[in-house]
Amino acid sequence: MQVFSTQLVDVLKDGMASIYVTGGTEMVIEDEASRQILAAAKADGIEDHEVLRLDSGSTRGRSKTLQWGGIFDELAESSLFGTRKLVEVRMRSSAFDDSAVAAFENFASESSANVLLVRLGGVDYRDKRKKWYGQLRSSRDIVFIVADELNREQSVQWLRAKASSLGLKLTNQAAEKLSDLCEGNLLAARQELDKFHLVLEEGACIDVDDIDLTDSSNADLLELLDAVFSSDTTQIARKLDALSHQGGSSSRTELGTLSMVTQTLTLAHAKTLDSNASIPGYQRRRVDSVIRRHGQAGIEKLLLECAQFNSMFLGMARGDAANLLRNLLFAVAGVQASELEHEYQWRVIDRAAN
Repeated sequence: MQVFSTQLVDVLKDGMASIYVTGGTEMVIEDEASRQILAAAKADGIEDHEVLRLDSGSTRGRSKTLQWGGIFDELAESSLFGTRKLVEVRMRSSAFDDSAVAAFENFASESSANVLLVRLGGVDYRDKRKKWYGQLRSSRDIVFIVADELNREQSVQWLRAKASSLGLKLTNQAAEKLSDLCEGNLLAARQELDKFHLVLEEGACIDVDDIDLTDSSNADLLELLDAVFSSDTTQIARKLDALSHQGGSSSRTELGTLSMVTQTLTLAHAKTLDSNASIPGYQRRRVDSVIRRHGQAGIEKLLLECAQFNSMFLGMARGDAANLLRNLLFAVAGVQASELEHEYQWRVIDRAAN
């Protein structure tokens, strides 16, 4: 049966199944699901844990069948000391097929006291079209945990649950801001929560004003964004100058700035189309100022310019990135700037020549 990560805790409370399979594009979700299964197994009295990796060597034809046969034989054997065990198999989804699902169901029907955990790496949209993926979802005896990327709402819920597991309270607005600043990167967000866990007392509350990702470059970046959306042109110039003199990757700073500006413009555009659109609390003032300043047509033009700027980093356009970003930020702030479209030199990539 298909189970999402948010449902796994409740499923495990009903007792251990014989076979668990995890797979998806979000490694953090997949890793945490596996940890939850291991913890539940230990609480259920399973003492032995063995890890097998099937990523190397041949996975075609007979060799694959023999590999699974050996694993099932090992699971069927009783331990010398009579203890139960969990065998964890790590493999690529490309080495998985319909015959494996049939073998799993046959093993699960034997009601073994031991448990098999299969961690499939590299599951993507192509795998979801394959027969074995549908079989895993519909199987009554196999618990299939889907570890796909979370949408924004799910990411906020996950962050709040993660903070709670660390003994901290994360407000909804703080979770929304952290999710946006980390651009959905759960690993980065989890690292930020781990930092809070190290410095705060148990039960402490993390509010929206506490989310600043702390290092100086991020602080300057956030202050730059505040200046842009409040039309403080003097502060914009100062912060752009400060960022240009910092060490590290300038392209990373430019992309980070562009991403956050695009997020706010996208929210503002959504609100021009639907006045009841959901806007994160910390973004509401910015969104309202953008709508007052530019209106729907102006926001659409700015979003187009953001897309053109982003195309430079994809190798589709050339230009002076620092100057283009400066013009774009002043334009968002409401300062008349030159037409950015004229500053792009589009180039056709001759694929036949490669």
